[in-house]
Order: sequence, then C-alpha cells, then structure tokens
Amino acid sequence: MALLFGTSGIRGDVVDKVNAELALKVGTSLATFLGGRGNVVVGYDIRTSSQMLENAAVSGLLAGGCDAVRIGAVPTPVLAFTTREISARAGIMITGSHNPPADNGLKCYDEQGMEYLPGEEEALEGLILDDAYKLVTWDKLGEVREVFDAVDRYIEAAMRVLKPVSRRLTVILDCSNGVGSYVTPHLLSKMGCRVVTMNAQLDGFFPGRPSEPTPENLGALARSVREAGADIGIAHDGDADRFSVVDEKGRYIGDDRVLALFAKKLVEDNRGGLVIASIDTSNCVEEVVVKAGGRLERAPLGKIHVALRDRQAVMACEPWKIINPAWGLWGDGCYSACLLAEMLAEQGGTVRELFSKIPDYPKMQASIDCPDELKKPVILRISETLSKERNVLDVWTFDGIRINYRDGSWLLIRASGTEPVVRVYAEGKTVKQAKELVNKGVKIVRGAINERGAS
Repeated sequence: MALLFGTSGIRGDVVDKVNAELALKVGTSLATFLGGRGNVVVGYDIRTSSQMLENAAVSGLLAGGCDAVRIGAVPTPVLAFTTREISARAGIMITGSHNPPADNGLKCYDEQGMEYLPGEEEALEGLILDDAYKLVTWDKLGEVREVFDAVDRYIEAAMRVLKPVSRRLTVILDCSNGVGSYVTPHLLSKMGCRVVTMNAQLDGFFPGRPSEPTPENLGALARSVREAGADIGIAHDGDADRFSVVDEKGRYIGDDRVLALFAKKLVEDNRGGLVIASIDTSNCVEEVVVKAGGRLERAPLGKIHVALRDRQAVMACEPWKIINPAWGLWGDGCYSACLLAEMLAEQGGTVRELFSKIPDYPKMQASIDCPDELKKPVILRISETLSKERNVLDVWTFDGIRINYRDGSWLLIRASGTEPVVRVYAEGKTVKQAKELVNKGVKIVRGAINERGAS
C-alpha cells in the first residue's frame, strides 16, 4: 500500500483508497496511539460517502477502547473547536475538503484542535500499514456519545469574539452545497449583515459548482454580486476551512491578497509578530508583513500549523486558509469570512478600497498528471535542472523547489500531497512574465515525467 498521509491528512477516491476498511483501521490505530482510552470527537462533511466512513471510524475507535463523541455533519472548524472545547484527546474529521465528490478523506486533530503533526501522522501510518493496532477485550470496548449542539456552541463562542458590523452590509454567500451552510450564514446574520445564500442546500454531489472556490468556479457568485449591488461575495469549499472573496463589482480578489490583508491587520493589532506562510504564497504577503512591522517565515504547504506548536505566531496561512491562533489552532473559513466582513464595515468603503494598499502581482498555476510512484524521482530531476538557473536570488527546497529570481519573480514546482499531479506555480511582475514562467515549469515537468516514465 502507498503512503497514506499527504499534504492535508488522508485523501483520495472512496473506492480505491479512502474506503470503509481504511476508515476502520484509522479509528483503531488512533485508539491504539492514544493508549485505548479517552474521548475522540468525530464529525463529517456532506459527501455521499461520509456517513459510511464515519460509521467505520467510530467502530474502529470503539474496538480500540476509546469513546467516540459523534457530532454529525459539521464544518471542519467546528470539529476542531469542539475537540478543544470538550477537552477530548483527539478528533477525526471525515472530509474531502475541496476535492471532487468521488473523493473523501480523514484528518486527525489533537486536544488543542490542531491538525496532527507529521510525526503523529507517521506513527498512525505505521500502525495502519503494519496492522499493528490493538483490539481490546469485550469488557473494555469504548462507548458512543452523541452531541447535538456542536454548531450552536461554536456560533456562541464566535459571537463572543466577533463584533457587530458598524454598517449594514449585503453579503452574498456561496456555500458550495457544503456544511458551511450550517454556520457562516448564521454568524453573518447575527453580526448584522444582510445575507443572501447560494448553494446552501446540502448535497454531496455539489450540483451548484465544483467545491474548490477558485475564480473559474465562482462565475455565478460574481454575477449575483453585480446584479444585486451587494457589498461583497464570499465562497466556501465543501468543509468550510477555506473561503474566497469577490468584490462589489464581482471581481475575484486573489487569495494571496486576502492573506496579506489579514496578516496586516493581525501584525498591526499585535504591534509586530511572526506570520507563517506556505511556500506557494505571493511575495505580497511578506512585503505587507514587513511594512507593518512583523516578520515572515515560510513553511511547506499543508504544514503551516507545525511551527505553531513551538513558535509564538500571530497568524499562519496558505491559499484560501487562515489560522488565527488567538481564536484557534485550525484553518477556519467560517470565522475568517466573518472577520473580513467586520473589517469591511469598519473601513467604511468598498472591498476594492479595503484591498487598495495590498500589492497585486500576477500569479499562475498549472497541474500535470503524474503517478504517485514517479513524484519523488521527477522532483529530484527537476531540482537538478533548475539548479542551473541564472539570475537567482535564492532557492528553497523544503517543499518541492522554488527558484526566487532577483527581479522578484519566482517559480515553484512541487508534488501534490492530495492528488496524483505535480503542480507548477509562478509569480511575475507582469502577466506575460508569469505566463512565461509557468509554461517553462510545465515544459520542465513534462520532460522529467517522460524521462522517468521511460526509464
């Protein structure tokens, strides 16, 4: 069996990878990892396979001696929050996040609501792949408890921190037919916003649009904002740990600029501080952080939370996802969307004006199919090729390879941790330069795949 944990938990097709057998083993292995004792919170998103996987994971926990606290269909932030709030020993979220509907996944959280660190995932993976998990005897089996008010508790806690909006905003919210429908519309309404929802009927087939909140998937939201004269449009993915933004004219706000705006606010509020950003984020984030009096460190994509265990940071971020440690140690699209509405109301102008001081550098991305077994040799070959580049300021190799050029442009090539693809990212000072860089990266990747595939 291939390695299980990728960039963000375990994720994949529910027939070939993330099936009931695997979910059972994850539950039993987690119980073994926890010594066969304590509460584990289990939640799931609305995918057609989620309840099947939840039942299997709960059975595994009970067989391994842990008690399962079932909280039902909830956003990922609610699962993380609940794990912390009830002092559970761990949490399991059944979610495919922004992947297609045929996929699903499992993510584990610690007692603080933080996604498991790589070392913890490796320990679990070893138990699963070696069939080293332990089953308890009949008299030591775990028990099940159901909690029906997890969403209500999350909303109550968030409203103790969020402020009522100082002016009535009209927000069009695209929930992607996902579990964010349970939370974000209610939070925004309680804050005083006028909320119009799209795709708020839960459906694991995601009929409204693909789950990932990318610009090409948000055309209907953009039109709705323009036609309704709304102040802002916000979109979630399937489990609401992510969010995207369109302005009052329906124009997509680049996800890096959203991260930069939040980083600016949190650094200014804390009069400095550390921001952790993933390797694929724009230079605009670092520029804004430094100008606000903070400092920025880079981390692998999907592992921005790792440094939070040992470091005092005011924020950690990756595209579409923000961790605000003052609120919680998890990516939270629900809370972040509401905080953005709060900032917009306080600023008094439009979304475009709110982002007017955030640089906007052209950035492009491409994905090239690559079998999982070829990823490592392909990235190694690409590293050898890119090491010969000229006019290079520095090179980062802790997550794929990113070449930073002296003019401020950059090219990143890395293997996806959730899909059988290699991704190419590029940022330039002009659209033409970004396009040239991403095309160059695609050519290099295809050449490396063809070379390794033929060997």
